[in-house]
Amino acid sequence: MIIRKIDTYLVAAVWRNFVIIRLETDDGIIGYGEGTMGDFEKTVEAAIRDFTPFLLGRELEINKLTRFMERNFFWRHGPILSTAISAIEQAMWDAFGKSVDKPVYELLGGKVTDKVKVYANGFISGARSPEEFAEAARSVVNQGFNAIKFDPFGGAGPTISIDELRMAIKRIEAVRNAVGDDVDIMIEAHGRFNTRTAIKIARAIEGLNPYWLEEPVPEEFIEAMREVRKASNIPIATGERLVSRNRFWDLLRSGAADIVQPDVCHVGGIKAFTDVASMADVNYVMVAPHNPNGPIATAASLNALLTVPNALVLEYWLDAQTIRRDLVKEYFNISNGYMYPSNKPGLGIEINEDALTRYPYRKMHLEYFSNDYKYHGDAT
Repeated sequence: MIIRKIDTYLVAAVWRNFVIIRLETDDGIIGYGEGTMGDFEKTVEAAIRDFTPFLLGRELEINKLTRFMERNFFWRHGPILSTAISAIEQAMWDAFGKSVDKPVYELLGGKVTDKVKVYANGFISGARSPEEFAEAARSVVNQGFNAIKFDPFGGAGPTISIDELRMAIKRIEAVRNAVGDDVDIMIEAHGRFNTRTAIKIARAIEGLNPYWLEEPVPEEFIEAMREVRKASNIPIATGERLVSRNRFWDLLRSGAADIVQPDVCHVGGIKAFTDVASMADVNYVMVAPHNPNGPIATAASLNALLTVPNALVLEYWLDAQTIRRDLVKEYFNISNGYMYPSNKPGLGIEINEDALTRYPYRKMHLEYFSNDYKYHGDAT
């Protein structure tokens, strides 16, 4: 089976453009992959196009071609190149699965679970009142989710004032009171705090029983993450911006995290994701994929996570997934807070090709003002 053609599409969604590739073989089999990044979409697209001449006319040998892209060039492991490789690798798995009429999770060795817990994100942002946070969270739970994630810290960082901390606590309290004790609440910090501030925050919010505190300090500062984890009674989650297995090994070896969050769009693809999960498993660390992405990345993450014994929960980005639901012909089966796989071959989804060109690229940009931020850009 020879790779005959690779095309790229930028599909405008909320806060981001999905980066999607379509890989076609000489047998007419089509595989899809996703390299959504949230920023630098055209740069990722350019990297995919740079790799393409080295792939056309080659046998679809996933491990061999992925290794070639990872190791055959002087520059490697950066986020742009790793994201481009991830998208191509996913598309190769999708095409290969379709060629043998098997789901990718079977090709990875089979399921260890029949369903994956999901948590909702992307339902509120900005400097909102505690009441608005509570109402948004209540709405998500009413949709059937039993786990949610949000950032309550506004524009704080790298330190936090007394007033900012009080407001963050009020937002978390309002959400906890709105959804009750049976709903898991994940707290996102986006790597914005220094070590002492992160420890202060962890101790201040632990009574509200967060499921985890995510990226309390910058993700590249593994030593600081370890210090926060040692001082915190809340589990620490991190890893969404780590783009190589090597760096995940450094993170795990240091004992800096309770939960790792590889992103199938950035870590190198599906196989790299399962490699990270295996490293985490022998260190008794759980895996909760970062996934503020579109439906193709969600399908790739689901296939990988089904095979992982230390799987914890999968992120599901509500606004972007909802606004572009028509990208797939039959949507994900989500019930009572769990996502269930299909038995269709490849990644298990069927792409509506007409929708790939229905929402052309739109420039999204981030503007800072009043110690807060909002995303702008018409993505409709």
